[in-house]
Amino acid sequence: MIELGSCDPDVTDAACAAYVKEVEQITRLPLNQVQPGADRIVTQRLPAAGPGLMSVSDVQRALKAIGLFPGAAVDGICGYRTLSAIRLFQEYVRSVEKLDCVPDGRFGPASQQHLQRWLDKGLRPEWARTTEYADWLSLLEQVKARYQASPNRMLQMVNAHAASDTRAVAQWDFSPNGSPQLVGVRRTEFSGKFDDVFVLLLKGLVFKFQGSTEPGASDSPLGTPFLVQGQHDYHFGWHKKTYLALRPMGKGVLVVRSKNDKRLDDADLAGGLEAEPSINVHWGGMGMARDVNSWSEGCQVINGAVYINANNDLIDCSAFSAVTPSQATDRAAGKTRGAYNVLLDLVTALASDVPGNSVRYTLLTEPDLELAAGLKQGLAQARDRVVRAAG
Repeated sequence: MIELGSCDPDVTDAACAAYVKEVEQITRLPLNQVQPGADRIVTQRLPAAGPGLMSVSDVQRALKAIGLFPGAAVDGICGYRTLSAIRLFQEYVRSVEKLDCVPDGRFGPASQQHLQRWLDKGLRPEWARTTEYADWLSLLEQVKARYQASPNRMLQMVNAHAASDTRAVAQWDFSPNGSPQLVGVRRTEFSGKFDDVFVLLLKGLVFKFQGSTEPGASDSPLGTPFLVQGQHDYHFGWHKKTYLALRPMGKGVLVVRSKNDKRLDDADLAGGLEAEPSINVHWGGMGMARDVNSWSEGCQVINGAVYINANNDLIDCSAFSAVTPSQATDRAAGKTRGAYNVLLDLVTALASDVPGNSVRYTLLTEPDLELAAGLKQGLAQARDRVVRAAG
């Protein structure tokens, strides 16, 4: 069984050490500080693969050949990107081909049979490439142009701020050949529920995820932190030293503190902006049964229950989605982070040939959608679909 940390027999100790060092450079955290559990890698050599069995290198080469792991380093180590590529393949088999497969990242005989079938038949993933991708990029450019010409008070303050991982409006970057784009929309109505939709744009594809752009609970006497609208630079790191998430690149993203019952208004801007390094994009359980509450102190939270794929199909992950952090970190529980893993895997595996290990996250507000009536309507329909499905 190939799983996180598995290595081919010929992988040297030096190669394992070099891989760990690379992970630490990308995530900005020594792995010995990551909490023990299912997400901390511990390298372990596998016995020589028997006749007809794939090695780690074989799996890496195969996933690269079928187009799900274009930036694969065929090093014989099942690290985080290889884990993502395995899970993404398993998820495609489950959700698109509608075949029995659990996207848990554990590559055994059943997964090998599916992968060998793809190789034998020359299969590749078939996701729809519609005009929606270009429409979103067009909208983002229109929003940028509007705020460059006439920035609101918040964005004037962002433009004047000296140093953070939040970009001045003139520096917003929506290059289709650059980092993957994640878009959130802060709605005018505050609900305290996981009822927002995040849009992931990469390689001409559009995926949508359920979650919340709203802060939940905060014990800070300074008030509840609201991420400012605009574009923010994120990289892959650890959420609370427990599991992989998107973290600010360096000094932190800009937030506004509010003491007005979790609502943000112009009066809150009088307190100024601050760079906060703990505002991550991370996982938040599953379904609508729970409020945001302690899942977010200003973070952007992706739920695990459902997502909408690039074919505009609603995909249910509830059969294997963890509800609590303890479930997600216990390998014996047989649970995953569901739809959140899909977002992570799309970026780390499918976009693994894009340099930089970064994601651009752009937080829009509901009025921004007025520039694209079709996208506004489509996003409202997507929200209704995921909210109903998540229950």
